Amino acid sequence: MVVTLGAAICLVDTSFPQLLIVPMVTVFASVYVAVLERVQPFYESWNRSRKDVVTDATSSLVALLVVSRLIEPLFLSGLFAAAVYLSQELDHSLWPTGWHPAAQAVLALFVGEFFYYWMHRWVHGSKAAWRFHAVHHSSERLYWLNSARFHPVDFFLDDIAIVFPLTLTGWTLDSLSGLIILLTFYNCHGVTMHSNMDVRLGPLNYLVPGPETHRWHHSRNLSEANSNFGGKVVVWDLLFGTFYKPSDRRPPEEIGLADNVKMPDSYLGLLIAPFRYSKLPSRSAPEQSEPTQPAPAPTL
Repeated sequence: MVVTLGAAICLVDTSFPQLLIVPMVTVFASVYVAVLERVQPFYESWNRSRKDVVTDATSSLVALLVVSRLIEPLFLSGLFAAAVYLSQELDHSLWPTGWHPAAQAVLALFVGEFFYYWMHRWVHGSKAAWRFHAVHHSSERLYWLNSARFHPVDFFLDDIAIVFPLTLTGWTLDSLSGLIILLTFYNCHGVTMHSNMDVRLGPLNYLVPGPETHRWHHSRNLSEANSNFGGKVVVWDLLFGTFYKPSDRRPPEEIGLADNVKMPDSYLGLLIAPFRYSKLPSRSAPEQSEPTQPAPAPTL
């Protein structure tokens, strides 16, 4: 994280092509984490494929090439247009445009994460929204590649939560440097947070959500899973009482959906699954049996 963030902060003020910075440091972080997972895994079993590598790789490519390059820009443009209109109507701009891009990125991170935190908590308690977020929680192991296993609807909910409130303060995309630094942190942190690396962050666990705390969020036990909602900072979990990191035991090795629903293995199946969630079979049900009615979506 230090290397990738340091590289981004240094390179944005040089003649290095800015659009190459985020992909370059993301690839570096991914390779580093993937190698360390093999050298020093938290759980050996999580290094074994569960028919998920192709699905997670497809999800990553779709997120990178389709969602973030084609669909998301159009969606974000609409959010920005609406927010700019409201800002002009209210005739105010609270954003410190004179700050260094790195400082603006930090501020945007904390402000955006506040709204993301509450969106994340709401999704875990909403039966309708949970169907889409369940795609991410359907992973039965944590490793670097499933950090992008999200349904596109989930991506858009996050965008609404993070981007729209920020733009109401007067924040815009004028500072490409600040955006690059922020995206670098988001991408590299996501790979790290979902990794199978056996690492200890110590006091940093109370600053950023790392693999030690995020593993509890993927537990099948709702009393453990309904915690650690912060995506990139821990401060909101600490303030609102949802931080969870017991010291008397290890996180569960068997993770996945608490309601025991069996999600499809293919990426296309995962895209369709939220629309037929009540008809999905139970994980414990035999292949030839009739689908069973799953338990309600988790609530806080």
